[in-house]
Amino acid sequence: MITLALDTSSRACSAAVTKDGVLLSEGYLNNGMTHSRTLLPLIESALENASLGFGDLERIAVSAGPGSFTGLRIGLSMAKGIAFVRQLPCVPVSTLEALAYNAIGWRGPVLAVLDARAGQVYAALFELGTGPGGEAPVRRLWDDAAMTLEELAQRLPEGALAVGDGAAIVCQKIQGKGLVPAPERMRLQRASSVAAAAEHLPAVSADALSPAYLRKPQAEREREARLKAEASGL
Repeated sequence: MITLALDTSSRACSAAVTKDGVLLSEGYLNNGMTHSRTLLPLIESALENASLGFGDLERIAVSAGPGSFTGLRIGLSMAKGIAFVRQLPCVPVSTLEALAYNAIGWRGPVLAVLDARAGQVYAALFELGTGPGGEAPVRRLWDDAAMTLEELAQRLPEGALAVGDGAAIVCQKIQGKGLVPAPERMRLQRASSVAAAAEHLPAVSADALSPAYLRKPQAEREREARLKAEASGL
């Protein structure tokens, strides 16, 4: 199964091509350029370097959130467009679950955490190890959720490895839990991890792809706060 995997959920942008779970090619940029400019060239480069074309693809895997609202829309729109034209199945992958695959080789709990701003993080906990009978090497312990650092601290077990763009701040702010920050090269999302997670997840049709934001967009939250303030002033 030849899979094109995409990740545009945060500040880094990447595209990877795998065959039967083996990584053939990957392109990755974390240079501040907008994903709308960089994603398609990364896809074309990843396919060319794997000596493949769009017609060779058999599946699309894409990071579906949580993450940047604009970034997720770019990645999901690209996945839908390619899949619709080729009638390809799609695998939506949790951004946090894909991040846990960055840490393959670690034995123990892995905290995947993203800075959600406004005093919150997006977080989920996973257990890494080698499962019997070909089970996925990553086992989910928590559902993806938006929470405060205080709420996260109450739920965390001892000695977890922290991955994601929220790893540094969480390790700094939460004391007494023995949190270990992953090396910088392992922290950010990448398409190869999306592809690895997709090997253990079901596919859906392109029209079933949708973002998992976990909370309302900032503009909508600000509008609701403004309306609430105006109503309370009556």
